[in-house]
Amino acid sequence: TVAALVFVGVLFARNPTRPGMWVAVGLLAGGALGNLIDRIRVGHVTDFVDVLSWPPFNLADVAITLGVVVLAFSYLNESER
Repeated sequence: TVAALVFVGVLFARNPTRPGMWVAVGLLAGGALGNLIDRIRVGHVTDFVDVLSWPPFNLADVAITLGVVVLAFSYLNESER
């Protein structure tokens, strides 16, 4: 978790004005910290959203996934310009 947060922090520090960067970093950091708090507090991550044909997940997982998607779009859109 710490390594991922450092990596995201370095990406952000290199170009904080990149479109979508603030949103991506906020989602990634929030999700990572949410899962870390669960691990510290109860010893594991609590997955409470259970969709029929999908593995269980939690809102921190959703934030991390959306953060990665926003970050990817941010970098892909720049390469298309």
